[in-house]
Amino acid sequence: MRPVLRAYPLLALPLGLTALALGLACGGGSSSSTAGSATPMGTAAVILTDAPSDQWSAVEVVVTQVAFLNKADHTREVVAFQGASAKINLVDLDSVGELLASAQIPAGTYDALRITIDPTSVNLVKADGTAVPSSQVKVAGGSVLVNLSSDLVVTANGSNAVQLDFDLSHPLFLVQLPDGTWVMNLQVRHRPNANGMTGVAQLMFRHRKGTIASVGTSSFVLHTDSGNDLTVNVGTGAWFFDADTKTVGSLSGLAAGKYALVSLRMQPDGSLWAVRVWYSVNPLQPWTPEGHVYGVDQANGLMVVSSGNGTPRTIAIDPDTAFTYHMAQSFGTGSAALANLWTGFKVQVQVKDPLATPMHAQSVNIQRAVDGGRISAASTSSFTYQHASGDRIHAYDSAFAWWYVGFPGMTSSSVSAFSSACSGMGMGMMGTISPDLMPRGLSDLVWNTGTSAWDANNAIFMPVALPKGTISTSYNGGQLGFTFVDSTAATQSVTVTLNTTMGAQPLVLEVAKQSGAITVTPVDATAWATKLVTATQARVAVVPKPDGTYAAYAVVVFTGF
Repeated sequence: MRPVLRAYPLLALPLGLTALALGLACGGGSSSSTAGSATPMGTAAVILTDAPSDQWSAVEVVVTQVAFLNKADHTREVVAFQGASAKINLVDLDSVGELLASAQIPAGTYDALRITIDPTSVNLVKADGTAVPSSQVKVAGGSVLVNLSSDLVVTANGSNAVQLDFDLSHPLFLVQLPDGTWVMNLQVRHRPNANGMTGVAQLMFRHRKGTIASVGTSSFVLHTDSGNDLTVNVGTGAWFFDADTKTVGSLSGLAAGKYALVSLRMQPDGSLWAVRVWYSVNPLQPWTPEGHVYGVDQANGLMVVSSGNGTPRTIAIDPDTAFTYHMAQSFGTGSAALANLWTGFKVQVQVKDPLATPMHAQSVNIQRAVDGGRISAASTSSFTYQHASGDRIHAYDSAFAWWYVGFPGMTSSSVSAFSSACSGMGMGMMGTISPDLMPRGLSDLVWNTGTSAWDANNAIFMPVALPKGTISTSYNGGQLGFTFVDSTAATQSVTVTLNTTMGAQPLVLEVAKQSGAITVTPVDATAWATKLVTATQARVAVVPKPDGTYAAYAVVVFTGF
């Protein structure tokens, strides 16, 4: 559900919809109160889900600590993970899990979790490959407390998991200030896992790199590049590749000190099992099978896919390259299948030789098919996503649903309401159509074998980030006026509604600059009338409503710039 779209220039709007899964099956448990040797222990996993971004090819961070908070006493923090050294690219983890560690913590009930990152580790790379200088990146606090909507109960000798989102889709996750500085405001939320550990077993974890610490008769220990040890079981279905001889290998080919790249699965009991293992006496090149499609060249049989750090890599498509959708549905063979792939798809590529340049694909599995952008021509039978390379029309899947990003619980299956919301946007107060006001959305796609086309399984309205402007009418009675100059150099004025209902309120921030110091402060609804006043510089993100009006998703006001 998390497509990758093009950049909207000023208010950072990393667009996305479902799953980075950063699997922290927690390691190295400790607590503020010393636990005796008889303390019952259980296994806990932390699954972080996230979105790719329309604006970034890499949002890299180093997670330095993960701590659980005891429900009965929040001063009792159990440090479950500490000392990470490897950077995690949040953009590239929307349909796989990143397993940092696997260990045990004291049995108990936990209702909150604290995640800490190294503020100096943040690395931002734009979609066009341009890196943002570190001097222009600020982090508004490197630690965030996440309250769990349902308790994490860890039992003695049992396994459980908690699933969280690094919410890149939130328009305030990355905000560009008027002076060009980017401010990161960590937005992390709990995503309940209705299927428990059975659901975890269905996740595909991101490949882990490291060195072999030891080898047993049916398992091995991987010392990961994050500095943690993972015990990996080996069954009859595991596949090994010896990168030194470039031949199929085996468990017996592993030895302490060798480098390895491992694809993992976690069973409901918390145990880890190998799916694919590449190993070598020399460091393996920085390559992982998962990635987002950056471009397709059907004529030359080439596909450009992102690597683990967001850089592009070229994959050659041979006549015998097999394409599948969700592993089960055949999608075609050879370069002809590239006609139905485009930028933003999430794929898993198995290559014939990971050391070859370019690498040649043995198989390509489409993990997520997506589309998104400006929406036009919405009717009760189909709608269109506009693209410079050509518009794409999608019929509605039988299970079609739509909602606003950040509010997946407020879902509608009404196609007519969706069409009305799309048709109502785009018109400014001056009566002219503005491209900056057109609705934008994202969709997961499903393959229709009958029509040989991608149908829209859903549509998620994304905030439309209006250009920087000023508040032209002070906030009053739930509304404010906002005026800006659009991309056609026309002045536009719109009336924006701010919902005061708890849980549906827009986020309102004040960004202030004083004596060179920048502060970011949330503005409570009780102070909107004093902060959202005429002539104040502001950025506004809006979403469409079925009645044709604009609703504020986020408002940022600037003072001192």
